[in-house]
Amino acid sequence: MSTTLKSSIHQLVDEIENVQLLETIRDFLASRKNSKPGQLWAELPEEKKQEILSALEESEDESTLITREDFLKREK
Repeated sequence: MSTTLKSSIHQLVDEIENVQLLETIRDFLASRKNSKPGQLWAELPEEKKQEILSALEESEDESTLITREDFLKREK
């Protein structure tokens, strides 16, 4: 296991002041710690799997992509 990777994760967590975000990270890591590879995907409903696969396919078509700036303008 890369100590550099672990150190960078520790540093990021140490810098977070948002309690809700820290709880979310803790819960995520706790749930993933003992899960088997592919378990999260297997637990998704078929509809969600299809949405993800469709989004992945769409993202490979450069004509459907927008810039980060355009995306952020739409979100305001």
